[in-house]
Amino acid sequence: MSKPIFTNKAILQMSQLGLSEPQILDTFNTGDYEEWSIKLTDVKGYNSVKKYAGYEIGVAYIQDKSRVYKITSVWKRERR
Repeated sequence: MSKPIFTNKAILQMSQLGLSEPQILDTFNTGDYEEWSIKLTDVKGYNSVKKYAGYEIGVAYIQDKSRVYKITSVWKRERR
């Protein structure tokens, strides 16, 4: 799998949450994922979530028409 592109929104969220590119790529590549779609469009997206000691990281991404993955959003939360 080729390296995904990060949107400006995702880069800003990474900065605000103190997340690094290696952490996001690890979640993207090895996290548990689910598929979602935007109604009335052909856009399919995916979420990938990975649990770490004490917290979880989530990555939302889409695959464009040229089959390139774009990370559109990231999040971090304390584990429940």
